[in-house]
Amino acid sequence: MVTREGFSNVVTNAFAGEQFIPEASQVVYPTDMFLPLSDLSPIEKNLEALIAGLTEWKPTLREPGVLSPPPLTVEGNDYEEIFLNTNRLFLRNMWTEGLPIVPPTREKVEWILTGTDLPADKIIARILPRGGIATVEIVAINLAMAGGRPEYLGVLLAAVEAVNSPKIEHQRMNSTTCSVYPVMMINGPMAQQIRLGSGYGCLGPDPLHPAGASIGRALRFLLQGAGGAVPEIGTMAIHGGPARYTNIVFAEDEGGIPSSWKSLGEEQGFSPGSNLVTVYAVSSTANIPGGEVGDEVSALATLNRAAGYIGTPNGNYWVQPFNSEGAAGILLLPRGTVQGLSNLGWSKEKVKQYLWENSKIPVSKLGPAFPAWWIPGKRILEDPMPVSRTHNGIKIVVAGGGQSGHMMWLQVGCCPEQLSSVEIRLPQNWGELLKRAEKELGPIPVLKN
Repeated sequence: MVTREGFSNVVTNAFAGEQFIPEASQVVYPTDMFLPLSDLSPIEKNLEALIAGLTEWKPTLREPGVLSPPPLTVEGNDYEEIFLNTNRLFLRNMWTEGLPIVPPTREKVEWILTGTDLPADKIIARILPRGGIATVEIVAINLAMAGGRPEYLGVLLAAVEAVNSPKIEHQRMNSTTCSVYPVMMINGPMAQQIRLGSGYGCLGPDPLHPAGASIGRALRFLLQGAGGAVPEIGTMAIHGGPARYTNIVFAEDEGGIPSSWKSLGEEQGFSPGSNLVTVYAVSSTANIPGGEVGDEVSALATLNRAAGYIGTPNGNYWVQPFNSEGAAGILLLPRGTVQGLSNLGWSKEKVKQYLWENSKIPVSKLGPAFPAWWIPGKRILEDPMPVSRTHNGIKIVVAGGGQSGHMMWLQVGCCPEQLSSVEIRLPQNWGELLKRAEKELGPIPVLKN
């Protein structure tokens, strides 16, 4: 492998993910060599190492298998000291994102595992680029660390499976310089049963709907621990961001969807009422002031404002997601806005078509043409340039408070090809889990219009 400084550990993770040994041959060149008018002498200096790696290096053969380390024992004079020592241990080993965790004791993990009928040793995914194996038990351990509950486990297992789909390209999402993270959108009645936010403050934080934070944080632990996404070691995300702590997990406000509109789950090919999680990779959330739809004039003003935010020269639009099934991003509209649009005769398809047509970007705004991944190539270049192949590349999800006034654009990041949906498996003891949750957490909050 030929790489540049800073990416050596990313390359090592990539080798491991493809089941090569970490010591596989690589030649590393200084980053400065890739700048204009730079010193190119490292090419000649490393030529022999490059030839040797191609012609002489041989791997050390190892037996394949899943490594299961023994349980850890943490000691202390009292519970508080053990708690602190556990968190210090996890932080030293880069098993957390920097915030305190709940110690995943055997008792707590066994409790989390009551949220599924799947065997604990069942393999759910291989998380790239590092290639760590996520079994049901490993997923449960990470959910325990994140302060989760058994009734959350089915969503997390489905989310891990969805992230692992080739549609998401999660090995690139996990290692790229783009500050990207997964968004998980849940449809079906179980979303409300486990207290996932769909109304006011649905992207968090929200103590009335705590499930999303625990589920998203557990997935971050898996992406980091099993996938190797530690900043500057396994992920080269230039800025990172607060959303990477818990990713984004919320439910669609299905009670606020007009009868003539389809839910996201239905658009993904599932029947109404199906419990499922849909995953995509986004790199930003932009709050869009607007959303009033009292009459046709205000409706057009609202849609034009959304189209203006969507129509930014974002290079991620024109890479992997620029295909017939890809998406430029996800527009969150609150129930007040979508119901007003529906009352004025705007179908979901008509809204998408309008946003798509009015978010096209004049080529003059893309800047001077030069070979760069974020500038549309000649093969696809149009003037004006659309953000997606068709209007279906603008996804609309109903979520947020009952009032209008604001919208939210979740812009695609590196490097998914299309949305990935997986049905959520509910265990046979589902009713008992919900009864215990209500006893411990109180009645389920009801979304107020």
